[in-house]
Amino acid sequence: MNTIKSKDNNKIKYIRSLNTKKKREEENAFIVEGIKFVYEAINEKQNIIYLLFSEQSLNKTDVKELYDLSVKSGFESYICDEDVFKSAADTINAQGVIAVVGKNEYDADYILKNYKFVIMCDRIQDPGNLGTIIRTSDAFGPAAVILNKGCVDTHNPKVVRATAGAIFRVPLINMDSDTEIINLLNKHKFKIISTVVESEYSFDDIKEENKICVVIGNEGQGVSREIIESSHMNITIRMPGRAESLNASIAAGISIYEIRKKLL
Repeated sequence: MNTIKSKDNNKIKYIRSLNTKKKREEENAFIVEGIKFVYEAINEKQNIIYLLFSEQSLNKTDVKELYDLSVKSGFESYICDEDVFKSAADTINAQGVIAVVGKNEYDADYILKNYKFVIMCDRIQDPGNLGTIIRTSDAFGPAAVILNKGCVDTHNPKVVRATAGAIFRVPLINMDSDTEIINLLNKHKFKIISTVVESEYSFDDIKEENKICVVIGNEGQGVSREIIESSHMNITIRMPGRAESLNASIAAGISIYEIRKKLL
């Protein structure tokens, strides 16, 4: 049984360091907290670097079963007391288990060649919105998500939690240049559809297509002018009510659901 006694232990310090984007990028790793999420990481055959359990939580049947599974599977697993565990956890609901997981890496060309549905996020900055978009992409997939410069880090702890496990299944492609993204989408013959506040077109005007990319814009500024002008079509969500706009993740959910039907 591997035990950790100190908050200054290198394993604990390493977990805390992964709360920063810079360190996550350097290490190509991120944190997953909670029983359900760690189970999903294992079931989805993710690269589990090591796991941390609080000693007190092992009194709970589900945590003890997860610990036994981690040992049986050959994962590097450590036990520590509650204070040490809390010093590493990002939330108060970590449920006594944390996993350090290696990021999945995807080749943009390969993904766009093999996927018919892509969601492009243009400078989405709220972690909850991005996580929900990734989760919705999983629900109505298979779909990949492309993120441009200005989007919140996909492996930010709040994003990871909001994906509800979808981060293990949805290919995430990060690219800095909008021009490069558009060129790559055109290369793979995607019809690019941007969601905008005002347009003469709506979902009803979209014809059945072989490959579609829907663009979801920044919470305050919407889709950039450059992307709008490079799109094949710009559509708006018709709203009979009095609300002037929708939350980005809700607008994305409606758009993903409606446009996905055009590929069926």
